[in-house]
Amino acid sequence: MSTPHGHRRPELIATIEDAVRDNGGRGQLLHQAIAARFGLNPTDMKCVDLARSEPRLTAGRLAEITGMSTSATTAVLDRMEKAGFIERVRDPDDRRRVIVASTGRREQELAAAFAPLADAMTAVLQSYDDDQLEVIAGFSLRVNELLRDLTRTLPGTPAGPLPGAAAAGGQSLTTRPAAS
Repeated sequence: MSTPHGHRRPELIATIEDAVRDNGGRGQLLHQAIAARFGLNPTDMKCVDLARSEPRLTAGRLAEITGMSTSATTAVLDRMEKAGFIERVRDPDDRRRVIVASTGRREQELAAAFAPLADAMTAVLQSYDDDQLEVIAGFSLRVNELLRDLTRTLPGTPAGPLPGAAAAGGQSLTTRPAAS
């Protein structure tokens, strides 16, 4: 059966769907391996990203963003603090509030851990021309938006915007570590 777009379209769509699914799983495994280097787990590492990107982050806001319980949020913060990624500081405007602040002490190590991925991704992307990169960027942003919207429809998931949102409206949980 031929479609207006061509006979290969269903096969190409299936290939892309399989590749995106595989990418998600491989990304999870990579983040798990990197997190383990720091004595953390993937959720902890995503919370490290949030602590680096949202000013005046509180434990309550972290729980709201992630959908974690307060006890789970406390456990994550304890691990992040023990690993040297964050510190808890009193809010100067309200001494009852505690702000979760990135220490910045592990930035170089974090950048080094993700450098092979960043370098490999750059090499892959360099192989495409500008028009192809626009298509890839558009696809990636649309998939991220789709995932964000689908996640919000699941019971027990957070509804608020995530910090570090991309200019095009996407929301990022994988901000690039600062280059040193």
